[in-house]
Amino acid sequence: MEFVIVFPVAVLFVLALIQVGFMYMAKLSLNHATFMAARAGALNNARMGPIRETLIRGLSPFYQDSSVDSDWQRLVVAYALATVDAVPFLDIALLNPSDGAFADFGVRDAARRVTYIPNDNLEWRSDTVGARSGVNIRDANLLKIRVVYGYELKVPLMANILRWTMCGGGSAAVPAWGDGSFLSAIAPMSAHCLRYYSLGRVPIESFAIVEMQSRPERPEGK
Repeated sequence: MEFVIVFPVAVLFVLALIQVGFMYMAKLSLNHATFMAARAGALNNARMGPIRETLIRGLSPFYQDSSVDSDWQRLVVAYALATVDAVPFLDIALLNPSDGAFADFGVRDAARRVTYIPNDNLEWRSDTVGARSGVNIRDANLLKIRVVYGYELKVPLMANILRWTMCGGGSAAVPAWGDGSFLSAIAPMSAHCLRYYSLGRVPIESFAIVEMQSRPERPEGK
């Protein structure tokens, strides 16, 4: 009788430990990919294209099939899968330079049709804080990004348990995410359930801050 009672709980506990270990490694991988993406942005005028491209490359290890012997084939397939998966499950937000920073320190380049924040001789520039951004020009040259990635749970049963806990299960569910009813499914508070937990995913967040090595730019009118 004791075995019948304890065994299922013990199995779930072990599976949960394994899944937590996988999620910890996923968090480390995402942190590294986010930092490398921020470095790419710092070298490419804070443009979102290089940031996203580098981030997808950094996430491709999640999609590699170790049973494939050919290195190039394994990497190409993993990159393609990561690119497809990034459409619904990867969000990148450029937190700095902000709109206020461009309003305070932006200079129009008519030839290239961009607005840029000066990046040269920062040690000699004024420390005056911008009225709209609340930062000086040195802080405006810090690139800060936030990344949210929907990591796919790999361990058996864990996706179902997390879905039941976060999105359904009646009184046992977390109130912040609704009770799994139709009305809660269309409510704003259940957005994470619809996008992540109901699909066997869990959102992992990462931040990175690096100093710009090129001038931050954005096209005119943005």
